[in-house]
Amino acid sequence: MFEFKDILAGVLSTLGIKSFAKDDKGNSILSADQKTKLTEKWGDKFVAEFAQQLSATQEEKGAIAETELQVAMAGLQAQNKANAEELKELKDKLAAADQKEKKLQASITEKEGQITKLSKEPGSDDGKEVTGENKKNMGKTQFKPDMSIEMNQFYNDKYYGKASGEYSGNTTVDTQKLQTEFGKYVNSEKLEVIQRMLIKTTSTALMSTIMTEKTEVRAITGEIKSVLQQFIPHWTPKSKATFTPLTIKNFKCKINQSIIPSDIMEQILGYLYDENLKPEDMPIVKYILFQLVFPKLDEDRETALATGYYKENKVDENGKYSASDATSALDGYLTILSREKLNADTAVNFFDPKATITQDNILDVFDAYADSIKPVYQGSGLPVSIDPNLLLMYQRAYRKKYPNTKNEDGAKTSIDFTKFNFEPVEGMRGTGCFFATPKENWKHLMSQDPQSAKVWMATVDYEARIYAEYWEATGFWLADAIFAYISDSQLTAYKTAAGIAAAAKSAATGD
Repeated sequence: MFEFKDILAGVLSTLGIKSFAKDDKGNSILSADQKTKLTEKWGDKFVAEFAQQLSATQEEKGAIAETELQVAMAGLQAQNKANAEELKELKDKLAAADQKEKKLQASITEKEGQITKLSKEPGSDDGKEVTGENKKNMGKTQFKPDMSIEMNQFYNDKYYGKASGEYSGNTTVDTQKLQTEFGKYVNSEKLEVIQRMLIKTTSTALMSTIMTEKTEVRAITGEIKSVLQQFIPHWTPKSKATFTPLTIKNFKCKINQSIIPSDIMEQILGYLYDENLKPEDMPIVKYILFQLVFPKLDEDRETALATGYYKENKVDENGKYSASDATSALDGYLTILSREKLNADTAVNFFDPKATITQDNILDVFDAYADSIKPVYQGSGLPVSIDPNLLLMYQRAYRKKYPNTKNEDGAKTSIDFTKFNFEPVEGMRGTGCFFATPKENWKHLMSQDPQSAKVWMATVDYEARIYAEYWEATGFWLADAIFAYISDSQLTAYKTAAGIAAAAKSAATGD
């Protein structure tokens, strides 16, 4: 709280005087002008109370000592000076911050101008910035081909029709320099490379992914069935529905592919022409991966994820390993279902059409199949993964039976009066199989860190060898949530791969 002497000092300071006028008794008083000035600043109430307090103080203590007022005024002036200095310091800091912000904004504006200018100019001789063949999906990349390398010079000169573009076979493509260039590209664009290498297939797009470093995973043994019940003041937990979990094994896969770079130079130039690209859009090292290796990997993964049967690669009689088939790299989902089909205790819901499926009965077969799926999935529906050839048979049968409907073009993609939609899967083509399961139940296993996958190149003479390693697998979480039809031909193929028929023969003959 302020003492009255502090208020006095403030009033004296406001009025610009050192002491008040005195009446004939020697008491301090306010003049009319002073009252007016104080009223304008603090109002009538303050002036009236101040005058009353001034009179009361003088009556109680006698005249206010001049020295006391001077001390109070000196304190007030010191405080005002300190406040002024603090205010000045804050203003100086604010001005400095404002100046710093202006310099930073000027620097940003300058950089933006440089970027805009450089984006309109061609790259320097030591390389050009690559934007990628698919800007929308891949974005901008920082890899710059080394234009001092003969193969890049030839590549660039040939495209732009320069006379210096001379090709001299293996001497044009120095595999050692190619290897160095390849390593720079993969290190610079590893995320793009790995994402393309493990791109979604028609089947993995229907799965839910598990990121794991485990060699196998297994579902929980049950899930919540119901939570609602009537109230009673006791703990009465509801039991969980019991399901049958399946174990999903993870597999380490690899790529070993050799390429003679000098043999593909004309092929790359033709690709640029066909796709209307420039050398900077598709460097040689990127072409090798994205146009030669990965498209074939897409086909192999699609097939292996469907019908693959893992077989351990063993040395031959000479103590050497040989290349394995793509389908022996991992267990595919149809392999897993075929194994369950032969399991007498399986919990998978297998559908029996009672007859060979033909174009004449296929509509009735799928009506019966839809009816066989558990009621819990009837309302929400499920995707029906199917052999594309079998779907084509269904569509043709539908068009034949209902030629005047909206589906007369054969593009029927669902089972009538249900929420079950067909999803053709390329890896299943020719198998005659189909199955339905929730996406959450169909799993795709990948490494927790996709960038842990390895891609590199080694060279031997004129040969470039592409290496890659990664983990991948597929499988199902709960057997009870699968509704499948496995054809006899697929079951036979599985038995052959597993050696089941041979084992049965050996047992029968005693061999």
